[in-house]
Amino acid sequence: MIFGPNRMKLLCSILLVAICELPTLGQSQPASNSVPVPVRVPQVLGRGRGMPISPYTDRPADLTLVPHGTDARKGQVWLQTVGEGILVVGEVDGERPEFPRNKSLILEKDHVEIWLADGKDPELPPLGWGNQFDEVTLPKGAESCEEWARKGAAETPAAPSAAGAEKRCRSWADTQASYRTYLKRLFIRQWLVTPDYAVESFATPAYDEIAKRFASDKPGSEEVPVPLKPAGELQMWFGPGKNGVGYTFEILIPFTSFPPLSATELRDLRLLVDVFNPAQKGKEVVSYSTSSESRVWAKPETFNVVQLEPPQQFHITPCDMPLAARDKYRDVHPAWFVPRANQAFDFESDSFILVNDGVGYQYEPDALSPIARRIHYFWRGIGGSEWVCGPYLSYRRGEKLLNFDVDVDEDGFDAHRVPTGDLLIKVGPRVYWSAFGSGQCGACPRTDLRILRIGSDLTPREMLRLGGVIDNGLGASQDFAVSNDWSRIVEYDQKGDEQGNPGAWSATTWCRGEISYGKCDRQDQVDPPDPPLLKELRSE
Repeated sequence: MIFGPNRMKLLCSILLVAICELPTLGQSQPASNSVPVPVRVPQVLGRGRGMPISPYTDRPADLTLVPHGTDARKGQVWLQTVGEGILVVGEVDGERPEFPRNKSLILEKDHVEIWLADGKDPELPPLGWGNQFDEVTLPKGAESCEEWARKGAAETPAAPSAAGAEKRCRSWADTQASYRTYLKRLFIRQWLVTPDYAVESFATPAYDEIAKRFASDKPGSEEVPVPLKPAGELQMWFGPGKNGVGYTFEILIPFTSFPPLSATELRDLRLLVDVFNPAQKGKEVVSYSTSSESRVWAKPETFNVVQLEPPQQFHITPCDMPLAARDKYRDVHPAWFVPRANQAFDFESDSFILVNDGVGYQYEPDALSPIARRIHYFWRGIGGSEWVCGPYLSYRRGEKLLNFDVDVDEDGFDAHRVPTGDLLIKVGPRVYWSAFGSGQCGACPRTDLRILRIGSDLTPREMLRLGGVIDNGLGASQDFAVSNDWSRIVEYDQKGDEQGNPGAWSATTWCRGEISYGKCDRQDQVDPPDPPLLKELRSE
């Protein structure tokens, strides 16, 4: 049973006014130590929705709702995938339902609650941070601060006093422990559902709390966990039960409303269905029915384990790129994604990894640990069933898939097949900045233009690499011009004098050969491209 005061405290989540930290809410049944038997979820297509539920009840129910409390409703639930999501169909007995007339009354009236999480829990990295030299971790959390203050802190260029460093480290670690509680909530969804409302009341307020209490909102900050922000809307249809007893419901959870997923082949999920009665005046107990006898509030390990058969296939780019990505130190991490695309017509283009952020000169802990770093994917079609994809160069032709250890960027990313049959891949021209912003000219812009060639051996080889650090503080600049067939590339350079005044432009032309580009012309006192290709580097 769930006690009235606790249920009323949770109401603040619905109103999005504050987070209720109630770790024991609804823990009315102990978790079972037995391994749950997965519920097989079939695919059911073309049966319509918003009608009597009979098209979905022609087989034994997948879940039985177990009553808890006086007059708690008995019922059954059927689960199925229906193309664009999971359809939860249920029927319950009991008196005529009393549904809420506005969102603020949901917890006081009849409603259905659905919890959903991926089949695995996220693994957060140890508490830590990084700088331009290395990563620093606290494997024991705050208890590791004393050792770090004695050894690691003393070796940094800042060399703070050990006593002061330990105190600041412990304060930071305590803050991260609180922050991580909210971060983990973003991997779970809880919807409160009635005929008129579907309110996500668990991850959404946690996201808002992170943005308000923990994350930096400075330009360029990645501390607001945008990739995990709940999105999408449920669809729901409620109707009268048999002979006017109880009620039925159909609730469609689109894949685009799902919590983060750990695999592109979606098979394993954890799902829980609760049906709540109205709160009774003068009673401390709210009656409810649940699909899991081991149910513990907000504990996915106590939900029903479900397996989609067949599994739902998602695709990261047409190249079916693996769900993994590198951090700033080039270490590989498993990635997560939230479905955004209609799989029948498009591909997924975003994922995220959980990493401790590295920032130049961050010798003491400061940033959140971890952050959700967005990984954006992109692709270009070459013709038919042939594509190149990034940000980790991949190639697909029909069923042949190749992944290469080459980083590419979306700016200027393109592909072009030459008469010899070789495939050329262009990256840039583009402007970018140092990952850490440290060292000499650490804040200076950088430029990049590369041409790669993939021949009959399907191995990418670099034909041309141009660009570098542009010290715009000394009046330097750069730009490029690329011919339509990529046979000629002109590199424009501007040098400044010692006072930082811009000087004249020069132009170096590169012509494509069989295996590489070579210099084929050089001119001084030229006019740069107008309009500029690299607009970020032009001040006039």
